[in-house]
Amino acid sequence: MLNKSSQVNNLVVLIFLVSVITSIISPCYGQWGTPSEQALNKNNQTGDDDGGNANAKKHKGPEGPMTPLPYALSSTYLTYLARTEMELYKDIKNYAKTLKERLAMAEAYLTDYEDSTIKGTEHLADADEWTKASQVSSNPLMSYRMVRRFANEFDVFGAHVNQYLEGKLVERVNKLGGQFGFPGDRDCNDGIDALLRLHYVYDLKAMDLVNGKIMDVETHVGLTPSQSFKIAEYSARNEYYTLALDWLKATEYKIKELNDTTVSAFSLANTYKRLIEKHDRDFEKNRYQGHLYMFSDRISTVPDAVPLKNIMMEKYRGDRSDQGEAGHYAFLALCNGDDFLTPKERSKLYCWIETKRHPYFTIRPLRMELIYKDPEMIQFHDIIPDAWIKDFRKAAMPTLQRAPAPNSPGATPRTAIYAWLEDGHIPDAPIARRMELMFNLNVRGMNASEALQIASYAFGGHVSTHYDSLGVRSTDDPIIAWKGDRVSTYLVYLNNVEKGGLTAFPIVGTHIKPIKGTGVYWYGFKLLVF
Repeated sequence: MLNKSSQVNNLVVLIFLVSVITSIISPCYGQWGTPSEQALNKNNQTGDDDGGNANAKKHKGPEGPMTPLPYALSSTYLTYLARTEMELYKDIKNYAKTLKERLAMAEAYLTDYEDSTIKGTEHLADADEWTKASQVSSNPLMSYRMVRRFANEFDVFGAHVNQYLEGKLVERVNKLGGQFGFPGDRDCNDGIDALLRLHYVYDLKAMDLVNGKIMDVETHVGLTPSQSFKIAEYSARNEYYTLALDWLKATEYKIKELNDTTVSAFSLANTYKRLIEKHDRDFEKNRYQGHLYMFSDRISTVPDAVPLKNIMMEKYRGDRSDQGEAGHYAFLALCNGDDFLTPKERSKLYCWIETKRHPYFTIRPLRMELIYKDPEMIQFHDIIPDAWIKDFRKAAMPTLQRAPAPNSPGATPRTAIYAWLEDGHIPDAPIARRMELMFNLNVRGMNASEALQIASYAFGGHVSTHYDSLGVRSTDDPIIAWKGDRVSTYLVYLNNVEKGGLTAFPIVGTHIKPIKGTGVYWYGFKLLVF
């Protein structure tokens, strides 16, 4: 089935994905971005987020993560932040009790925390706080509200505390913040982008999100009218017309329902007006350029115009192109669980127990599934134990860092954090040796594969369409010129995902659902990956 020859002059890519633990919804790894990124993301990318260096062995050992931490991009940091905030919540609550003259400011923070984090974890009353923190990080709405609290209410509150020199509380807050500090405006915008990406890719409704419903899951933690309006304003500024209008309507409804006064009627009406005017003024130009967030007609003349996306989805459903509009809308269909395999293609797929690759597999057989025939894609079930997964996470944590910016040379646009591990970092999890037995390839050593890449995605994370092979770029990289280009990829999922999170392969027209401990092997120079 697989190439039995030793690949000394070619690279095998090892990637480990950490999504959102026990998540409500996780990313589909694919193409999505701000309008300014769309032109870049529409072109096929090659390689991974290593700035063009396929070897990418950047760390000799744990050296500490970069500062500041990209909180909203990783479930790892969101969980850490949620756990830290549990301690912070206790301190601020005690502070509010003893300083009644500042109670209103403190309670603005506490109310939002209790309405989101406590409300969303009350079903875990007997669980430890790390379990509750994981629940917070797995919920897009709770995570966004948490990041927003730090960037807004807590920031104002902290300034007030410093102004009046409450030394004990200041010392405690600084200690909890550590050397990396708390989230700021950039993290808050990262969180909004992630929510909007979920909104767009999975065709969610802003009203459902405001009311705490994600797909068919009732989270019981929604958004206030002012929080919803901030997302609407952000969407409008970035020309996400279809999303912005949906958030404005949801905000307007919640204001009336709650008789809320935090958003003025003038601000709401003015945002509506400017959004519609800009959409209609630039309609022809944006339609010609393939803008992803347009309506099918000018809103001022056709108020019930539908999102253009709905029409394009039907037009390109089943298309296996890797170019332009067809590739983008086919990706959306795959991310939502569609596949385009024909009955003939499906008839060639099967599962089997493999014992003959190496004597080791006589006592521990491989459970294998053919995902696609040509190019060959194989899924290995229950391939790594939980103990190894813990070792991967522990070893990667100190060196996790934000992926390069989308315009970085050689980088594939993604919203995630990642780390590179050598075999010496995980002596008790010999994944490279296991791969050599499975594939009969040279994986260890200087002339073999790259270092292992650990990628961690939070809610709404994504990676753009790309080939894992580097193609023409490889001639510019001395490491690739020495070792050869990437020929295959082995990807292992380190956790299950409740909703979303599919890995899509648009050219072959199929997708793979993340299953903890499962590995997928394919030849990267033939497959475009989302």
